[in-house]
Amino acid sequence: MKAANTLVAALLASDPHEAGGERVIFVSGDDADAKSEVIALFDDAGFSVIDLGDLIPGGAMQQVRGPLSGVNLIRLPEAN
Repeated sequence: MKAANTLVAALLASDPHEAGGERVIFVSGDDADAKSEVIALFDDAGFSVIDLGDLIPGGAMQQVRGPLSGVNLIRLPEAN
């Protein structure tokens, strides 16, 4: 399981609600039950969770120098 590896600790510790949206957290893993529990924890904390799939491909995207490393994304609510 890999989760919340793309952001620095200060961002993770700050309020996940920013600019009217929710800070995005990425997760990946091979155990669907464990991943569901982690996703629920981050949802309850106010983050917007994106499941990157299995550990090897999803984890690689979160690694240092990976395409998502250090990227601070905010998911804005959909317009009605």
